[in-house]
Amino acid sequence: MHDLTLKENHQQNLRNEREGSIMAKLKTEFKSTKPNPDEEHLRTLWQAENRNLARSLAEEVRTSQRRKDNKLPLLKAGGLNDGDIARLLKEDKSLSNRALSEARQKITVPPVGVDFEDLQKRDLKLVQTNAERMELHNPSWYGYDWASNYGGWWKCWNGEAEEVPSVGFNVGADRFDPRAQAYGEGWFDGDFSTINAYLAFQFRPPSWGHLHINISQWLHGYYILYSNEKWYTSGYARAELDTWIQVHQNYWRPRHSHRRFTCAGDELHPTRSGRIDGQYGCSYTTNVGEGDLVTVRVGVRLHCYARASGSFTILNFQAGAANYVYEPYLYWYLHH
Repeated sequence: MHDLTLKENHQQNLRNEREGSIMAKLKTEFKSTKPNPDEEHLRTLWQAENRNLARSLAEEVRTSQRRKDNKLPLLKAGGLNDGDIARLLKEDKSLSNRALSEARQKITVPPVGVDFEDLQKRDLKLVQTNAERMELHNPSWYGYDWASNYGGWWKCWNGEAEEVPSVGFNVGADRFDPRAQAYGEGWFDGDFSTINAYLAFQFRPPSWGHLHINISQWLHGYYILYSNEKWYTSGYARAELDTWIQVHQNYWRPRHSHRRFTCAGDELHPTRSGRIDGQYGCSYTTNVGEGDLVTVRVGVRLHCYARASGSFTILNFQAGAANYVYEPYLYWYLHH
């Protein structure tokens, strides 16, 4: 029993060392155009997310090493040396670069004949009309906000400079443009990038009560994934896109997330690619007090992961004027 306990402790120490090593290599950033309420609390939550991510990556590293160890005898038995493998990986990279170039030519702009700007204007007009009717006929308090107050982001990645996620803001126009990408390396090595970006709306409720929030998000962007698993590698690619909303009055309420898109696999070739153009609704319900400032953060999460040379994942809401995230208004009402 004592020997078993020592072994378990040793294994746990190895896991902790692995996670600590990965945490030290993670590149992170947390910023906003204006400070958030209780920002230190948000940073604490973000750091916890990073620790969970490091734990997951540590397990991935261990699994990748095991795969490599298992395949080395096969490579040697087949008469392949490191030079042969390097040549094959280079060929894989060349094929994936060609697939990426061809896919980008087809999907960086929306389909011809769809005027999203006009659809967005009509959406705003309908919301304004509905707000006027609420004012006339609803005994409950209501409100709407046509302009966000600030924007922000937090991001994390473990790859090279080409894999740094990014975002730009036009707060006055209620727009921002996030991007994330990941490129696999070597036989089994994986890299990732993740970014959460948001706009924040603020208002003061005129009464206490049950607060109902509705917000519209227009997403315009594209995805491209490529992986081609071979007997000498372990190719894999994954993309995740979430929308989310979070509310603060005196303290932060839990963040509500919705998965809008996911794609993953080890045989995604020539590519899996396409556009994401659409309107997505988010809602939130909580209790609030009278007069204290309410902050509502509405954002998106982009996560990209790719393993082995030649594999890549891209989520782009940034390239050119046709790709962006638009959050034109926030609508809320109270009832007692």
